[in-house]
Amino acid sequence: MVERFSASQAGRHMSCHASANLEKAIIGYVPPVEDRTADNAANRGSDMHEDLARIMRHPTKDVQMLAKCLEYVAELRGRRRFKVLVEQKVNATWLIGDPETTVDLVLYTADEIHVIDWKTGRIPVWVTDNEQLMYYAVCFAHLAPKAKGVTTHIVQPWANNIDWQWLSTDDLKKFMVEAQRAQREILAGDVTFGPSHHCTFCPANPHMRGARGSETCPAMMQILYPSVVDEAEILDL
Repeated sequence: MVERFSASQAGRHMSCHASANLEKAIIGYVPPVEDRTADNAANRGSDMHEDLARIMRHPTKDVQMLAKCLEYVAELRGRRRFKVLVEQKVNATWLIGDPETTVDLVLYTADEIHVIDWKTGRIPVWVTDNEQLMYYAVCFAHLAPKAKGVTTHIVQPWANNIDWQWLSTDDLKKFMVEAQRAQREILAGDVTFGPSHHCTFCPANPHMRGARGSETCPAMMQILYPSVVDEAEILDL
């Protein structure tokens, strides 16, 4: 079968016509079987081309931000021969119901582990005491049995926010106990309001930038629009 005269093969075909039809040119020639599942240079190259093509569809500013993400992680990965987990699913077996969660990136050795969370929004999400990252850290800490803690990272260049925090095993145990208690209380029917910085992304927040529910949170409404005159004062008039 004559090989297609493509851009990538043009030079070879022009130099060696036989290379365009090796089955005819060489008696008994059998072409190699292409294995797209193999871990080889050709397949890695194809995958990288696909990744680059997806990245280049983004606006220039986003490409620059993605480059910062890659630069940060590349520097981190270059420090040691880490094992790498990408978009890894895991069950939080320490919680009731073993809920499944997915982490963006984990780098680990027997005595060191890093949990990285990509953020593409423009509202900064701080790494300090970040419950989402602590949740991931508890789930994956067992991969580094000799480590004395987990380093968590937020990589959010769109908000000029790339930072890390080291959490000791005691920090993670404290978080785990508090999370387990909160889950038990919620499952028991507790619906106590607790306004905090987490309200930013709650669908009941009247200032939520994403999808909002049909009713707003009364606790947030009281914080945002406190009553100027107390009801009892009105009745006394």
